[in-house]
Amino acid sequence: MPFPDFNHGVPATRPLSVRAAVDRGHAVINRRVFQIQGLLFAIGLGVVLIAGRPYDGFVIVLSAPVIAWVWWSYATPRWRAWAHARGVEPVELQRVAEEEKLVWPVGHFFQYTEFRIWRD
Repeated sequence: MPFPDFNHGVPATRPLSVRAAVDRGHAVINRRVFQIQGLLFAIGLGVVLIAGRPYDGFVIVLSAPVIAWVWWSYATPRWRAWAHARGVEPVELQRVAEEEKLVWPVGHFFQYTEFRIWRD
């Protein structure tokens, strides 16, 4: 099973709406972004308070958005491909995902940070 598993809990034979695809994107991509940031913040705080190593804790806290961005950059194009393979119309998917701040607008600098899926 490819990672991330966007089909988890959703029958693969059921037609997919734009709403369902965007909701699944929030659940799989953005929820993980918040988990990564929260966990690394807690670890960094723990390193400062328990181990007494403020520099190391600061580095861990600063790494949180970078690591979360790497996750977003990896998962987002795979989510798009999954939604398109399930029959979701690409233009409508982009429009709704932009409105809900799941993806960046087309042509925006940050859109180019997605790790594209290369096909032969």
